Amino acid sequence: MSMDLSSPSLLRRPVIGRRRLLRGMGASVCVLAVGSLLPLRESSATGALTPARPALPPAAPPPIRFEVIRGGDVIGSHNVDFEGAGSEFSVSTRIDITVRVLGVPAFIFRHESTEHWADGRLQAFDSKTNDDGSDFFVTGRAEAGSFKIINRKGTEVAPADIMVGSYWTPLIARQTQLIDPQRGRVKSQQLLSTDAMTIQARNGPVQATRYRVIGVTDGWVAYDGAGRWLAAELKKKGSDILYRLPK
Repeated sequence: MSMDLSSPSLLRRPVIGRRRLLRGMGASVCVLAVGSLLPLRESSATGALTPARPALPPAAPPPIRFEVIRGGDVIGSHNVDFEGAGSEFSVSTRIDITVRVLGVPAFIFRHESTEHWADGRLQAFDSKTNDDGSDFFVTGRAEAGSFKIINRKGTEVAPADIMVGSYWTPLIARQTQLIDPQRGRVKSQQLLSTDAMTIQARNGPVQATRYRVIGVTDGWVAYDGAGRWLAAELKKKGSDILYRLPK
């Protein structure tokens, strides 16, 4: 269901201790998800794992569905959908989060974005976000030898092979620069390490590769051998934001 992120109803509501409750949350919820984890299984004595460089999928993958968890409570959802086939497809991300205190909404976050891909290159990116009353709009288009981004601060020019920090493929975790999906700014990213882990999915345990990153978001994201996004965790200023596969 599509939502109007600029609706006045999102702006007029009681706010109870928002900064104190949600320190470290902000835009970084745009890009993280987590499943129920089993003990880690490292690939070597040091825990290091160097997987082959991932590639973009040849066809649209199945949808991704997560529940957003904070402090043990479900506070929203993060959904990713794919359309298209072969070398041309689109990636749509929708995030809907509401934190309540004594039943009263204390924080609301809405984000919708769409990426259009062709021949292994990002052709277009559009997003709109309502971050607790602050509206953000981003438009990006591929140009000859570059990618032009328009955000509420102005215009930026990114490299032609730029990706969005939406983390639907492990290739995103290996980039040194990414587009912030909420603000439309080009930010540096550092891949700190990789290791192996086991994730408990609906149909049993799944072997995955975990990427620890800092930049657009700080934390880790994990993928199975086919490059499907399975899990992640954000840790910032003592706050953990998790996404869980629906039961």
